[in-house]
Amino acid sequence: MTSDTAARPAEKLAILVWAADPGRPELCATPFYFAAAAAAMDVEVEMYFTARSVELLQIGIAEKLEAAAGSGKSVADFRREALTFGVKMYACPTALISHGVDAGALIPAVTGQAGAAAFIGRSLDPSWRSLSF
Repeated sequence: MTSDTAARPAEKLAILVWAADPGRPELCATPFYFAAAAAAMDVEVEMYFTARSVELLQIGIAEKLEAAAGSGKSVADFRREALTFGVKMYACPTALISHGVDAGALIPAVTGQAGAAAFIGRSLDPSWRSLSF
């Protein structure tokens, strides 16, 4: 890696979403908000959902959650904004099985399934940065 490469900012962001638990809706909108903000800045963004966070990709779950009670904006609204900006969303296959979520019950906009190895690969790639929620 040359010093020019090291000085250049990354144009790609991988976000690990593991603590955004539907049982704690106040934690669920922020990952989508950060993803949308980065994508609006022309950053390529991928989100990797694991643990109970995979439930946020299930049809009907995020629609019922408000990050701020009485806000009138559902977690699904934040998810939709991120998708509008081109954010790619991946569900961990192990988490799907662990939490009884059938892949057929995921929103159609989910890019696919990818787990730990895919996220770690992004984290180790010098052209990518990573965040965790």
